[in-house]
Amino acid sequence: MNAKFCLLLAALSPIVLTSCEKEFNSKLFPLGGEGKGAAPPKIAVISDIHYMSPVLFSNNGANGAAFQSYTDQDPKLVQYSDPIFRSVLEDLKREKPDIILIPGDITKDGEKICHQAMAGFFQQLRHLGMQVFVVPGNHDINNAKAKRFDGDNAIPVDMTSADQFATIYGDFGYKKAIARDPNSLSYVAQLQPFLRLIAIDASKYEEYGPSGDVAAGRIKPQTLTWLLAQLEEARKKHIRVFGMMHHNLVEHYAGQATLDPGYVIDDWENVANQLLDAGMNIIFTGHYHANDITPYSHNGKTLFDIETGSLVTAPCPYRYVTLQSTRLDISTKTVQSVNATLPGGMAFQPFATLFLSQHLDGYFDYYLSKNLGAPAALASFAAPIFRDGIMAHFAGDENLTPAQQGKINDLSALSPQLAGIVTTLWTDLGEKDNTNTTVTYQ
Repeated sequence: MNAKFCLLLAALSPIVLTSCEKEFNSKLFPLGGEGKGAAPPKIAVISDIHYMSPVLFSNNGANGAAFQSYTDQDPKLVQYSDPIFRSVLEDLKREKPDIILIPGDITKDGEKICHQAMAGFFQQLRHLGMQVFVVPGNHDINNAKAKRFDGDNAIPVDMTSADQFATIYGDFGYKKAIARDPNSLSYVAQLQPFLRLIAIDASKYEEYGPSGDVAAGRIKPQTLTWLLAQLEEARKKHIRVFGMMHHNLVEHYAGQATLDPGYVIDDWENVANQLLDAGMNIIFTGHYHANDITPYSHNGKTLFDIETGSLVTAPCPYRYVTLQSTRLDISTKTVQSVNATLPGGMAFQPFATLFLSQHLDGYFDYYLSKNLGAPAALASFAAPIFRDGIMAHFAGDENLTPAQQGKINDLSALSPQLAGIVTTLWTDLGEKDNTNTTVTYQ
């Protein structure tokens, strides 16, 4: 019974679905697979690593004014990114997933030395039999923020071009790609006989200038045409397709593209509709540093944007995904300890939470007053409420407590607009974010 006939029968009669799935799974899971006694394939997803090599610090540069200024503007735990990733690396070696997906922002700011170091880490995993696939994020290429920190000085270091990125990560998607987009660093990889990955490059690094990267992303018209052709080829061959992209394909809370532009791709609804119509209903993303799974429906079909948070933003999550016959079993781990001395001898998770909380208070005070025009007193009052909302969204599975709702009600009495905005951060869009067994794929 060929695969095409199986799919036809499955559509016509649920009675034969089980036998057809068994044949399909024997091809999807060639090492034995579901239905043959062997474990189905396991995928790890690690996003927004923002790796910063320790060699980029000298003369106590991590405590200098230049690095502290950088951290104030972009509060991430990049100072500890090396021990953080090494902790995850050891867990990957224990878990031994078949496939590892890296949806971009691999490095702090595209420093070539950091990309080379990450490729070395990935080689360790490759030599243990794991397949690693990468795609660039907005920080990774042509980024003038690539610097080392010497005392109070920030000194430029070699950045990474698009061609260099593909060469450095040749063993992690580019050399063995079965198709490459000539207009971007997008590619197609064959994960299993009946499963493909389309890694989508949506970053705008051709447009970067002396100030560094821009957060916004888009899929070029030529790349979208290429993507649709790849999806059509897979459809004809009855091959399932997963997507991977740094930027979010769809909004993860109501009005995200308007309230915090630059994290959902440009023209997202039109692009998402076309990709969904063409057969893509699973995409792994990152960028917003939130652990969130969002369904998006169009023409009777549903696409799941599975966003994974950042290793350098509390709670520092990463995912394991097990492929079942028609669904994904998704679990989340968080980094619990690192081989580093933390301020005050704190444990890692409390330190990471405190670091983010303290930096976000200042960030939102500035953002609300400068970007939204809130009076100083109102911005100061609202900042911790926004901080709590975004930290809940970063962690996933948001739970609006009565106490937190009371704070939002107090804010509403002063500014219904700001209260409405922060409420959206607490409003999950219908899927469990951290442990999920209901995400289905075609």
